[in-house]
Amino acid sequence: MMPPKSFAIFGACLMTAAASVSVEAQATSQLCTPVVTANEIVASPKQRYEAGQRAEPPITDTNNGFAWPDTPMGVIKTTDGYEFFASDGGGHSRQMWHGHWVGNNKGGSVVTTTGTLGNPLGTGDPQDVSISPNPDLAVNPNYSSYGYMGGGPVYQVPAGMTGAGNLLVTYHAELPNDALYAALGLAASGDNGLHWTDLGEIIRLNQAYEVGLDGWEIGDGPLVLSPNGKYFYLYFPDWMADGTLHANTTTNVSVARALVSSVLEAAFGSKSPHTVAFQKFYKGSWDLQPGIGGASTNLLPKSSAQERGYIDIHFSSALQRYVMIISNDTTFYYAESIDGLTWTTPTLLGTFGPIAAYPTAVGLGDDPHILGKSYYVYFTHLPTDGTGWTNGELRRLTLSCQQ
Repeated sequence: MMPPKSFAIFGACLMTAAASVSVEAQATSQLCTPVVTANEIVASPKQRYEAGQRAEPPITDTNNGFAWPDTPMGVIKTTDGYEFFASDGGGHSRQMWHGHWVGNNKGGSVVTTTGTLGNPLGTGDPQDVSISPNPDLAVNPNYSSYGYMGGGPVYQVPAGMTGAGNLLVTYHAELPNDALYAALGLAASGDNGLHWTDLGEIIRLNQAYEVGLDGWEIGDGPLVLSPNGKYFYLYFPDWMADGTLHANTTTNVSVARALVSSVLEAAFGSKSPHTVAFQKFYKGSWDLQPGIGGASTNLLPKSSAQERGYIDIHFSSALQRYVMIISNDTTFYYAESIDGLTWTTPTLLGTFGPIAAYPTAVGLGDDPHILGKSYYVYFTHLPTDGTGWTNGELRRLTLSCQQ
């Protein structure tokens, strides 16, 4: 997933995306005028290096070291502070830890750290855990083919629901080929991230995998509750198949959904944990196109290809709307929606590169997933001088809303 690779891919996609799949014009007007009031370093290269030296189990990858955070983050508020979840993009050799085999010789993992909003790495040992295969290999027959498998955006099951207190993470999995082809899946943890079990894929591009394809970054977004709270929404840029190997017909933002109750029952209420089928939204319907390979509608029909990239979406209590942050690896954009389907045309937040990836908006109240009038947007910042992760930082914007 690592930004130097995806940066080049996004640049190529901006040039090759000649057509855009779109539907009806957007009618929602933007309420907020977002203003960036601060851009701070919250994990310096030195802090990242020192955390990597403390990581458990010990990191064995000598190429990238502690390549964190290599996905958007998940954030949970606890009685003692905050827990953060994000992938380490380095490889992990198979080794014994806490009585279980961990690591799978792949890039990617789910790292848990405990800290504060100003110091997400804290002073403890990062728990760097690869996602284990499902005991039922039929749940995900593609697992052994991945060259990368990591995640960060987490959903903690509320009290009163199946699996209360447990975690779901959205993961980004890549098939090894001559370019990037990725899928999205879910994994579950019943011990606060000490172990993760694969539940299977939920989203693939409309364009099927084959060798020789253009690279395409599907991202790794959070599970978002629908306005009625009954569904999980998951957003991603899609690529519509047109009989060529090139990304000619694409969407900037598409969405798929599945019933929350069904997802939680399958993950935590079943003797054989798995995920359930998601459905893509296409031409006003949720019932025609499967999450794995189906067609989808472009939710940003007025956007340019420049306004496509990593997608982070959360609900704002101040606006009573959903807020979307988009990063094309360099420049950030902002949009709003009342229903999660009809969005305002994205507006420019600023350029924060040379490489600025994996935006994560975090609220300052009791629930970090709910945004207020002011909130933080974390992102991975990398140089383009060839030093890569060695000089990588975690940065934090402060975003304030003027109405």
